[in-house]
Amino acid sequence: MRPLAALLLACTLPGDARAAEGPPRWTIEAKGPIVADPKVACTVRFPAETSGGDAVVLAALIKVRGSSSQAYAKKSFALTFERPLAAAGLPADPEWILNAAFVDCSLMRHKLSYDLFRALATPEQPRFAAQSRFVELDLAGRYHGAYLLMQPVTGRLLGFAAPQPADLTPAVLYKAVDHAANFGQSGHAGFDPREPDPAKGPAWAPLDELNGFVSQAPDQAFRDPVDGLARRLDLASAIDFHLLVLLTCNLDGITKNYYLARPAATAAHPRPKFFFVPWDYDGTFGRNWDGSRVGPKEWLSNRLFDRLWSDPAMRAAFLRRWRELRAGPFQAEAIARRIDDNALALGPAIRRNEQRWKRIDYAAPRELTFEEDVRQMKAWTTERLAWLDAEIARRTP
Repeated sequence: MRPLAALLLACTLPGDARAAEGPPRWTIEAKGPIVADPKVACTVRFPAETSGGDAVVLAALIKVRGSSSQAYAKKSFALTFERPLAAAGLPADPEWILNAAFVDCSLMRHKLSYDLFRALATPEQPRFAAQSRFVELDLAGRYHGAYLLMQPVTGRLLGFAAPQPADLTPAVLYKAVDHAANFGQSGHAGFDPREPDPAKGPAWAPLDELNGFVSQAPDQAFRDPVDGLARRLDLASAIDFHLLVLLTCNLDGITKNYYLARPAATAAHPRPKFFFVPWDYDGTFGRNWDGSRVGPKEWLSNRLFDRLWSDPAMRAAFLRRWRELRAGPFQAEAIARRIDDNALALGPAIRRNEQRWKRIDYAAPRELTFEEDVRQMKAWTTERLAWLDAEIARRTP
């Protein structure tokens, strides 16, 4: 593993072209003030995928996105193109997010977390999370900083086919937007419907049934391998999702800030299961959503995971999976390599972003440099993994 100082030095030397150039540069010219609503027309210019090709210039709509992050000086943006756009080596999608990661001095916590979750996939068990790439942004003729270009969570990301007349039930997608999304009660409090189109009437019935079962079913019915939770929820997905939350210590991501999805029911697959999709991971790896520090010794759960961990068979499944991941993508060294790779991909954008926003002091981590934050992330991860090894062993005697 290369020391961080050596990696950052490489960003200033011509030997590594990727580091020397930094991320692709995107330029946006809006035809009016950019606000949260309504969207405003703009042009987006970015490098062609082929070497030596002309820059691509496309029309789009842009708006400020986020909730609490709208108060930050460095805004996040949502872009909508007329047709699916494949840019920066990412899959085609008409909708894209430019995430500012303002309170994340490392700029990489979202990407690190989503890439880790996708790394848990097998050919039989996909793990869906936003694909992303670092870019730099010029806005209104001025350098605006380093951003993470990322997909929103939609049916396109999840591979859902367009609704068909023969579907027994449509595919559904819900976002947990409030801490009431903790599986502690019947109904759908704390969730927003995303698919099918809520303007045509939200499809609450599948979520209501799942919430009602998780919150109220007796243990024997809950654990039944045929008609219990296993019929409703992809348990392997749930295990991986919870282990990601635990690894990253996402305090804001266990009772809100995640997605629940279920494919369409068809004649060939009449009993689809819900699965989890992670979201909003800037407050991870030793940081909370507001940038404040978080210690490495926190256990995170909700009603669903409390019930799963109370089942001896599921506890054993969690332990087996944890041990598998600790021998692979959840090794401290493997995570540190991902951090170093992200640092190299950012390259000179690290310094340019710090210079652009160095006088902004919205939250405590703005006092940190990139190097200091990355060192703290690595040290925190090592402590976190050691604590989780002991804590999971204690909970699975």
